[in-house]
Formats: sequence, structure tokens, C-alpha cells
Amino acid sequence: MTKKTIVILFLSVLITACSSVSPGGYYWGKYSYTYHALIKEPSTESRANHQETLLNIIAESQEQNLRVPPGIHAELGNLLALNNQTDAAVAEFETEVKLYPESKVFLERLLSGLSKGSE
Repeated sequence: MTKKTIVILFLSVLITACSSVSPGGYYWGKYSYTYHALIKEPSTESRANHQETLLNIIAESQEQNLRVPPGIHAELGNLLALNNQTDAAVAEFETEVKLYPESKVFLERLLSGLSKGSE
């Protein structure tokens, strides 16, 4: 085989492999960028940007008929709880448990801490 044939064969295999990615993956949007900004410099602005990204991930996942990535509703609930939006936070935690039942024990602990904080 010539080098040209090997290169063409390699590129064909690479393109075929990349195009067969399952559409059942998760949509993450700008999650890593806004999360990094929130961790690096916590502020009301970075928290609001990250919350907007989480809402965008949920909306875009539903639009593309994909599952919302694990932890997104729980993280959104946590941000809402930090903003004293307890009812909305509880709703997000409950949605997370419905989508990912394996997170139930962890989220029940968060909910119990949330209810203790409101007393």
C-alpha cells in the first residue's frame, strides 16, 4: 500500500467513526465555562450566568429530545436554594430524583437540610 492509500483509509475510518456518535448523548451547552467562572470567581453575576446555562441545557435537551444530563436539575435546585427560592429548589430536586432515581438518598439529605434551614 502506498502512503496516500493509507492516509485516505485512515481518514475514512476516522470520519466514519466520528459520524456514528450516538444521538442519545447529553447536551452540555456552555456548562464547563460558566461552572469554571463560578468556581474561579464566585459572584452574583457568575452565579446568574451559570443558572442561565443550566436553564438553557434543560430547554435545549428537551428541544432536541435528549435526556437532561445527570445533576443539572440538582445543581439548579442548589442555586435556587441559595437565592431563597425554596419551592422552586424543591421542585428541581424532585425532578432530579424522577430522572435519576439513584440520586434519591443524596437529594433527600439536601431536602432535609433545606427544610431545617427554613425552620
